[in-house]
Amino acid sequence: MAEALKLLDQALEIGHEELKFLVAGEVDDAFDAAERRGVLTAKALETKESVSLDQILEKLNQLKNLQGQLTAEAKKLHESLRKDIGRVKQESTRFKGYGSVARGTPLVANRYINKVG
Repeated sequence: MAEALKLLDQALEIGHEELKFLVAGEVDDAFDAAERRGVLTAKALETKESVSLDQILEKLNQLKNLQGQLTAEAKKLHESLRKDIGRVKQESTRFKGYGSVARGTPLVANRYINKVG
């Protein structure tokens, strides 16, 4: 098998690993896999050997479809994180309200009152 096709196959395998990482919510591992996949794809496209264009086109279409899946999964993860952040903000506001009620209001604003009138 030609070197370019081997590199594209490796990129596909890494892309599937990246998808598994995204589904599991492991963003750092997914980022590393994406970088490795990008490097392999770039190397494959830079090779100057004669390879059947149909085979390369097939591999590139598979990578394109995989990229669509990765993008969809990343959007799901992004939306989930956005909702979590919104929920944390609401809880923080609620806890601030509880804190002010628990402390109460002071009876006298200034405890050093001038008794001489």
